[in-house]
Amino acid sequence: MLTTEFWKLLAGLAFFLYGMSHLEESLKQAEGRSFKLFLQKNTRNKFIAIISGLVITAILQSSSIVNLMVLSFVGAGMLSMRNAMAVVLGNNIGGTFNSWLVALLGFSVDLNILTLPLIGIAGVAMIAFKNKDFVAKSAKFLLGLGFLFLGFQYMKESMDSLFKHFDFTPYLSYSRIIFVLIGFVITALIQTSSATVALALSALYAKIIPIETAVVLVLGAELGTTIKVVLGAMGGIPAKKRVALGNFMFNMSTSIFGFVLLEPIIQVISGPLGIQDPIFILVAFQTFINIVGVIVFYFFLNRFGDFLESRFNEEKITVTVFLPLTSPELSNTAVDMMEKEAGLFIDRAIRFNMEVFHIDHKGIPDTAFEQYETKQTQLRGTISHKEKYNLLKEAEGEILSFYAKMLEHHHRREDLNRMNKLIEAVRNAMYAAKGMKDIYPDRQELSNSIIDIQYDLYTELKEQLTGFYKALIEAFNTSDLRESMQQLDNLMEALKASFNNRIDHFYTHAGNDGLQEKDISTMFNINRELYSSCKAIIQSVTDYKLNAVENPDNNEQIPSV
Repeated sequence: MLTTEFWKLLAGLAFFLYGMSHLEESLKQAEGRSFKLFLQKNTRNKFIAIISGLVITAILQSSSIVNLMVLSFVGAGMLSMRNAMAVVLGNNIGGTFNSWLVALLGFSVDLNILTLPLIGIAGVAMIAFKNKDFVAKSAKFLLGLGFLFLGFQYMKESMDSLFKHFDFTPYLSYSRIIFVLIGFVITALIQTSSATVALALSALYAKIIPIETAVVLVLGAELGTTIKVVLGAMGGIPAKKRVALGNFMFNMSTSIFGFVLLEPIIQVISGPLGIQDPIFILVAFQTFINIVGVIVFYFFLNRFGDFLESRFNEEKITVTVFLPLTSPELSNTAVDMMEKEAGLFIDRAIRFNMEVFHIDHKGIPDTAFEQYETKQTQLRGTISHKEKYNLLKEAEGEILSFYAKMLEHHHRREDLNRMNKLIEAVRNAMYAAKGMKDIYPDRQELSNSIIDIQYDLYTELKEQLTGFYKALIEAFNTSDLRESMQQLDNLMEALKASFNNRIDHFYTHAGNDGLQEKDISTMFNINRELYSSCKAIIQSVTDYKLNAVENPDNNEQIPSV
């Protein structure tokens, strides 16, 4: 019998967590434009930011979701660290709303009357209307709510039965700090304090544990809920780490405050506030310590922000190699370094484009910039295709930022002409890389296709691109400008010819081989994107090589780094 009740308790916890996960997933669309605009408009004032955090968390029913979204907004530069901390403070109060919901409905209402219709109707609606986005998401939310209450009902019933068959009295003599650790571990493992609070409420309702023990379990849960935020900030920018540290310090402070003054706070709640039911005393205690914590931190938020700002000061890591070696106001040196950086950027774009089609570097010559790729091994390493593209974008951003700073200083006209050509070369190289990035899903489809014509197209394109990039790098490496321009002109003519030939080839196969419309569209899209990408990279190399006209003394020597 005891074993059965234990598994019922565990099943109830599983249902509760499953319901919470459905609630979280159905509400994640709140991280859209309207939510971002709301967050931006209501976080400029720290008091309003606290209220916003409270309201958002109460609506979304998950402090973890809000904390993680706040971290992502900080990482994206949408939200400052100080404003984020204000939202986090309000979030801690809003996180108690779920506890009040369980306390108000879980013990005064027969949950079976509510849960079974919710699960039944919502489950059928979620399947029947899966193609209707709003209805499906609403049904998923209600299904999550149903499972949440069903799980709580199971926990409550199993706790009641466990109390009848097992004597917990000897364990209650343990130090309270042990129960704090138990609450912390449970919450850290299941990643939600709501479930730990529900367990504590169930045990309290069944009179297994006294109110003091239930309170210290919840205090442990308050600490355990910070683990998800800490994990979410690991490896992120310093501002994200500061928010995670601030959240941990706040929860640690409120938990210590509640632990030290546990009995006086309970007396205040049960005395002047007139709350006698242990269930509501527990939830009121959780809310009380968070409100007091927010009030105290509110008056010291600026100093607290200063403290956090002094933490995790990391040296800025740049993606560019040559620009950090000079300053925008040094005209000649700055332009020379920009030229080297632009050349390295083009080299990176070429290598990125080749990797999209898994073109082997053997037999293809290296550029003069190949040796500097070792500084940014991520561009050629094991990171994902998307991450490599993002590194290219970051490098482009650093180059454009440096160029903008150069324009603030007086430079000779010939220097500005050189700079403009180099920037144009960088922009074209980035456009070429974007085209290849967009091709990537279609390339995967072709390379994995069991349709012979599609796989043959992939191998044909790969062979042609291998020859194209070999010729492009040769033109890039050629020191004689006239010869290099002739090579690039020939490459452009060959590119146009191959583009037109493939169009004729596709029309022939589309008529004779009975390809599906989707397959025909994919083939034509790849051909168009490849043409645009290759044309842009040719133009990029052309712009870069023509820069030599403005810099006849340039001997292509690259300074050591």
